[in-house]
Amino acid sequence: MAEREQEPFGIKSVLSDLKVVLKYRELLILIFAVFVSMLGFGLVMPLLPLYAAEFPGATKTHIGLMLGVFSIVKIVVAPVGGYIADQYGRKPVMVGGMFVYMIVMALFGLADTLPELFIYRGGQGAASALVWPVAMTYIGDIVREEDRGKAMGLYSMSFASGNAFGPLLGGVIATYYSLSVPFFFTSGLAAMSGILLFLGVKESYEGSKRKSTSKKRSFPSSLDFESLGKNLHPKRILKIPSGSVLWIWNYIKKITPFPKIFLGLTVGSFSVFFGLAMVWSMLSLFGNEILFLSSFQISLLFTLIGIVQVFIMFPAGSLSDRIGRKKLILTGIIFSAIFSGVIGLSTGFLFLMFAVGMYTVGRALARPSFPAFVSSLSLKEHRGKMMGVYNFAQNAAFATGSFLGGAVADLMGLRWPFFMAMVVGVGGGFFIAFTVAEPDKASLKELDDMDRLEN
Repeated sequence: MAEREQEPFGIKSVLSDLKVVLKYRELLILIFAVFVSMLGFGLVMPLLPLYAAEFPGATKTHIGLMLGVFSIVKIVVAPVGGYIADQYGRKPVMVGGMFVYMIVMALFGLADTLPELFIYRGGQGAASALVWPVAMTYIGDIVREEDRGKAMGLYSMSFASGNAFGPLLGGVIATYYSLSVPFFFTSGLAAMSGILLFLGVKESYEGSKRKSTSKKRSFPSSLDFESLGKNLHPKRILKIPSGSVLWIWNYIKKITPFPKIFLGLTVGSFSVFFGLAMVWSMLSLFGNEILFLSSFQISLLFTLIGIVQVFIMFPAGSLSDRIGRKKLILTGIIFSAIFSGVIGLSTGFLFLMFAVGMYTVGRALARPSFPAFVSSLSLKEHRGKMMGVYNFAQNAAFATGSFLGGAVADLMGLRWPFFMAMVVGVGGGFFIAFTVAEPDKASLKELDDMDRLEN
């Protein structure tokens, strides 16, 4: 192991690291299922703002709010999904969420009014909150700490692969048929993913409610976890008392022995994903209304995003296992923030392609390190709850960023959301730089060894 870690980083080391994560059979099945579902997700996402714009009375603010409903619902569902996954296991939550996604996407294609899109977008957010945070929790369960950057890089790469091919396929389908047909196609892909997860993935953690033993474990620290129980119930999460700051701090201390690091990552990621939401929610409309791009050109734009991520995410995850998560996060955040502003300066299709490509390089550098970092900060029985809290912050950022992106575009023009995303992203990078420190590897290994002993 030591010799492999000392091997100079490059193409040879990346290929060696790829062989390491390929030994996790359950990871490969999960990643294939994710690719199939993300192929459908990428197929419809570039077209959704254009699809919504066809409905009577739809404004950019309406479209931004409709996109934000996805994250508003995830804010509520993600902590609950994490709690359920810790209580009853990961697999039922992931499979159930995938089949909800199948139903919702079919309903999208049948929608007749703008309010229906809001409802179905909320359903899509609920399904997403059940599947993706729990999938990352599952990876944290089955992959050793020293391999989590590589595993999260491979997982993120499966997302990117779907995003690379999905938009191109969606653009072709929409061009030759209609904007509603891709939603039906996506529904079928979600059904395939649900079946793959149901048949091919074994449970990684049966859940505290299903375990026959009542043995309690504690972190290798001075923190007290004896009173965890009732305080982690979703009703308590969603009903925060007046002393909310202290309550949240105490809650975080109960699910991780690194509360300051986790809080810094969570708050910092809020600002980062806030900026991302402003970019994503308005990118299709910016290309269509400012640069007069066709739906096929916009699909090519999102295909480029996927292709760049495919080539960068696994090497970025592999590198984070070698040099640390924080360095990759900061580099990616600052790089993507700068180029989000450059997107707003675009004057043509090629300029926009370049700016979006560079923006995506930054996003791809940082993305695997975030979940790898978070999943390493807790024991298995608390990991679902911790991922739920982390995704709560991300979803709050997506909800507010999507809505404000549309509102700013209506008030100031479609270039301004990208300039605001640059300022917010740089701010998030500085926040993480000053509040997050890498834990020592010995502490992380001790946590990981405790999880292995439980198995």
